[in-house]
Amino acid sequence: MMDLIVEIETVAQDPLVIALGLLLVGVVTARLLFRAHPVRRALTRFVFFILLTIALLSGQIIPYQPIGSSGPVLHRAVGVVLQIAWWVWAAWLLVGILRIVLVFELRPREGKLLQDILAGLVYLAAFFAIVAYVFNLPVQGLIATSGAIAIIIGLALQSSMSDVFSGLVLSFSRPYRLDDWIKLEGGTEGKVIELNWRATHILTAQHDLAIVPNSTIAKSKIVNMSSPSRIHGMRLVVQLDARTPPSTGISILRHALMNSRRVLAFPEPSIAVKSMNAASVEYELSFFVESLNLATDAQNEVFDLICRHVTAADIHLASPLGQPTLDLSNEAPRTPRSDAERVLEQVTIFHTLTPDERSKISAKLTQQRYDSGEVLVQPGVVLQSLFFIGSGVVSVTREENNKEVELLRLGPGDHFGEMGLLTGMASVARITALTPAVIYAVSKADLAPVLEARPQVAQELCHALAQRQAAGRIIGAAELGKATSTRNLSSWFSERVRKIFDLERA
Repeated sequence: MMDLIVEIETVAQDPLVIALGLLLVGVVTARLLFRAHPVRRALTRFVFFILLTIALLSGQIIPYQPIGSSGPVLHRAVGVVLQIAWWVWAAWLLVGILRIVLVFELRPREGKLLQDILAGLVYLAAFFAIVAYVFNLPVQGLIATSGAIAIIIGLALQSSMSDVFSGLVLSFSRPYRLDDWIKLEGGTEGKVIELNWRATHILTAQHDLAIVPNSTIAKSKIVNMSSPSRIHGMRLVVQLDARTPPSTGISILRHALMNSRRVLAFPEPSIAVKSMNAASVEYELSFFVESLNLATDAQNEVFDLICRHVTAADIHLASPLGQPTLDLSNEAPRTPRSDAERVLEQVTIFHTLTPDERSKISAKLTQQRYDSGEVLVQPGVVLQSLFFIGSGVVSVTREENNKEVELLRLGPGDHFGEMGLLTGMASVARITALTPAVIYAVSKADLAPVLEARPQVAQELCHALAQRQAAGRIIGAAELGKATSTRNLSSWFSERVRKIFDLERA
């Protein structure tokens, strides 16, 4: 029994056994305890590397010198294994330090690519060191053979290697980043969702995945529509009838752009006359939106506003190129419409009225002109009429946290004052003219007979108010939330209309 204990103590004091124990403990500690802490993991590797080196030197094993042929075979085999482990550990330590340095540079994507390359080179160098120093074999022939093999493999994988190095160049030059919207030469366009060694993954506007090799991207023209900022420029072409003077056309189109809150005030929109002939004048509208995601909605809204402003100004779009001019000489002459009638034609709630009914209402409209910057309605005022925008653009703002916040913009065909008319509530918003504007108003007394004779108009009014409330376009609806929590908005408005105008019998 005593002999066994003595033998165990002798084995435990053997530097090789200590080295094996340090090797095992070091691997477990670095891999398990500090997996989420790269700095601590690297320090642990370094400490155990020093301890392993001391243990090997104590056992008279030098990692860069081959083990002699004398001594027990098992002892020499263990020594060779420990020498190999020392070189592998040294490479592992160096790779860990490189990964920490590259991460600390705050460029993780480029760091990952460089980490993989350097790690491969470090482990390759460790392999040649093991062959040369541990096994005492000449590496010149191996290197020559490896070089020939590398050339053959490189030629076979020329396309893939081109993609890899192109991906490395793209990662460091950073012509685009993840989530950027790019356009490539050849028509590919979309959002970058992944960039790896071989290819860039692009999600197109049709939600299709385009995988483009990095070598193709490196050779093509790249347009990054998300850089240097997310602001996106747009261009639209509009042709107006040649009878409209260009100065008038520019003014109307500028009002249409100002009517859209999606169009940014800075950079300032511009309108240029591109061409002119006997049939049409062509205008190019240039403006900016906050991001590419808003481009389609902004374009649709601007076209709608152009139509409304052009109609309100009683000017016409040009006929398509090459279309013969219609002969209107045999048509019966149309009854000229007043400005007020054109305004009512654009008001949604009056679409069901006949031309004669609209003509009767238009005769009761009162007109008021406002200059740019003039205030139409102040907060606290109870509006007792329904107002329509004849031309121009007005801005609706509300004071929040001692700051004026714009709620919406109104243009031709829009109306306001319905909440004061129906509920008697004071306006909580300020309405200011952004451009010279013409406003028409119809009083409650003049509107009541129309609603009484045409209940569908009242229904249209209630439906329009419910839609505007749902879209946040009601002015002065601070207390409306109490009603909407228990009943339908349209029904609530209908009750208010019947109560105000006494339409229970209708």
